[in-house]
Amino acid sequence: MKAIILSMVLSVGFLVVSVIAMRRQRLREQAALLWLLVSLVMVFVSATLPTHLLDRVSHFVGIAYPPDLILLLAVLFLMVLVFHLSLSLARLSAKQIALVQEIGLMTTMSPSALGTGDGEADQSPEAPRPGPTPTP
Repeated sequence: MKAIILSMVLSVGFLVVSVIAMRRQRLREQAALLWLLVSLVMVFVSATLPTHLLDRVSHFVGIAYPPDLILLLAVLFLMVLVFHLSLSLARLSAKQIALVQEIGLMTTMSPSALGTGDGEADQSPEAPRPGPTPTP
């Protein structure tokens, strides 16, 4: 009975932490929905422990030891999470490459090609201005 109460308290605590993180906008929408779903599943599994639903589902699937079903689901969730993060990393890497290429093109263009105006923007203030040269 103590394990069921502990499981329920931890699950509800994780749900509260997830909701607080979402309200403070510490998580993006995708991640917030993912962690909200995980915390709701944790609460559901904790709430159904007294009814032995986990035992029935694990025997239906063919798993002899019911807590192994939770371990299997956790490993599958982690595999999906790592795959999702890999896709996000690849997308961000492609965006970074495109951004670096755009910045490189912008820095190699002349100021007149960028539309800054009369072309004198490339002269530094310390550069000598054309004018009469002093005679010795």
